[in-house]
Amino acid sequence: MIREIIKPQTQNHTIKIPKDYLNREIEILIFPIGSVKPQSNNRDRLIKKTSGILSDRKIDPLLWQKKIRNEWDNR
Repeated sequence: MIREIIKPQTQNHTIKIPKDYLNREIEILIFPIGSVKPQSNNRDRLIKKTSGILSDRKIDPLLWQKKIRNEWDNR
């Protein structure tokens, strides 16, 4: 694997592909580092929206998990 971090000064950049990589599928990625905040996805938003909603219900997570597993064992 080759990884190189550069700070381009123009829109054009030439890369040299090693001989070992010729006639093989390769992946070339280009993305900014640190300057762009990634957008939160749906899962992150769901976690933020629902975290802690059951904290006042006094649910023991271990007992709840055992009950759920028992439902599957008794099929």
